[in-house]
Amino acid sequence: MKQDRGWLETTFESISDAVILTDIQGNIQLLSQKAELLTGWTNEEALHKPLTEVFQLLNADTHEVLGGTMLNVLETGKKVEFAKNVVLLSKTGEKRLVKSKSKPVKDKENHIQGIVLVFKELARKNKKLAKTESLSFHDPLTGLYNRKFFEEEFKRLNTERNLPISLAIIDVDYLDEVKKAFGNAEGDNLIKRVAEVIKQECRVDDIVARVSENEFMILLPKTNSKQADILVNRINDLVNKEKLDALDLPICTGCDTIKKKENEIALVYKEAVEKTKSTAKNRPANALIEIIMETLYHKNDMEEKESAQVSEFCAEIGQTLELSEKNIENLEIIGLIRNIGKVSLDSRILHKPDKLTDSEMAEIKRHPELGHEILSTMNEYAHLSDYVLAHHERWDGKGYPKGLKGEEIPLEARIVAIADAYNAMTSSRPYRKAMDERSAAEEILRNAGTQFDPHLAKVFIEKVLGKEHVE
Repeated sequence: MKQDRGWLETTFESISDAVILTDIQGNIQLLSQKAELLTGWTNEEALHKPLTEVFQLLNADTHEVLGGTMLNVLETGKKVEFAKNVVLLSKTGEKRLVKSKSKPVKDKENHIQGIVLVFKELARKNKKLAKTESLSFHDPLTGLYNRKFFEEEFKRLNTERNLPISLAIIDVDYLDEVKKAFGNAEGDNLIKRVAEVIKQECRVDDIVARVSENEFMILLPKTNSKQADILVNRINDLVNKEKLDALDLPICTGCDTIKKKENEIALVYKEAVEKTKSTAKNRPANALIEIIMETLYHKNDMEEKESAQVSEFCAEIGQTLELSEKNIENLEIIGLIRNIGKVSLDSRILHKPDKLTDSEMAEIKRHPELGHEILSTMNEYAHLSDYVLAHHERWDGKGYPKGLKGEEIPLEARIVAIADAYNAMTSSRPYRKAMDERSAAEEILRNAGTQFDPHLAKVFIEKVLGKEHVE
């Protein structure tokens, strides 16, 4: 290996095929320009790295890692050739059909000094095949690697040279609930934004994969647990700063470190998952509801103030009726979240200054059902979902969505209906001015027995509002 490097480079560039030269340990000494193009590595990046790290050769059908076979040349002195059914996985993840031949480099005394590897790309059969090959290793939504590729890379990188190796998990919380509240497209957008943050923070040699619908894994060669924790915390901080229509991106994280080559990925993954679960447990039980409500407030800036007022009215009615402390607490929450289903509606409808069309009104009337659907998936709020569903039912049975009548309507929903209607009448809208309190109280009493529970209407006007002489 004492040949003049400049002479070698000139010689290699005159060869039509790509060429890689290694030393006696199998570490890269030189890449030709064609080798740089096909592997995705520059000569400077690859220098002194193991051949198997730069020239990643896989069985095209089984994806078995074949690169280690080439190192047999150093022991046997015999050439190793792959003429068909093998692919080269480039640094960027692109798969290329290749054929290769490895031979020993010997000195004058016939001692092996390294390997010369000559390879070239084979013509692809068609574009469809190329696309299929790419998809076999990549997640189509984010462009990251998939679980299959990740597990193969773990096998390849799990060597003494790369220890310690850390495995980090990024788990996007509440993805199903977010999709239910905001739609599949917004859920996918959330995943893509998290993927972008992770890619932005990871090093070139780190392997980032989306391994399930809501889970990412990062393989970090030559990284101890402290360094891995720093990376994960940085990703977490950046994700927290991101917004998706003012939606905080909720994630849980965990990592574990391999200190011995004998460790299997399943064991390390299990430890990392346990740490991820522990961060999830520390998240407040109402975290998701707060995320959704903040998003609703962002879409409709009047909602927060009005919800607080409705919540207060509901609690005061409950206190006047001498309901239990738990029921009063439930009424307060229902008053706050009664319109949670509106988070799924088009902002243009919510802010329209003119009278709504029939189709737009039909869309608005969906919000109790949408709210019920969202809340029924949350353990902490599922018991309130029926009250949210029924808060636009009418005493005379002409409400929506089910047309319930009289005491078929849950008490909590009947209370919310009165508080909500009074608040709506005394609040300004893009298409009308607010009513004064006396006129709104008169309207509540005028509709007692038709729209509202007559007893509750009287309690609200006389006891809560203190307007005993309103007719």
